[in-house]
Amino acid sequence: MDFRTLKNQLKTVHSDITKSIGANALPELETMQEFTRLARMMPILAEDEWLGEAEDFAHLATQILLATKQNDFKTVVQLSDSLEDAQQLLPQDI
Repeated sequence: MDFRTLKNQLKTVHSDITKSIGANALPELETMQEFTRLARMMPILAEDEWLGEAEDFAHLATQILLATKQNDFKTVVQLSDSLEDAQQLLPQDI
């Protein structure tokens, strides 16, 4: 899988997450697991100049998965906002 495909898949899954949050509901655990799986692939595909951002993104994805498992809606919302911000730090032109 190339980075562009991965990023598109992440956007699709993140959209599902934000829809759930917008409806004041925790995202489905399976959705969160898929998001985390995809996010953990980012450091593997990362180039040296943005490896740190990719690792941070993967870490945030793991944290939001754990918050979902703990039914901690407030933390899920906060982490979702952080993930949205973090996506802006990733390469946009790939």
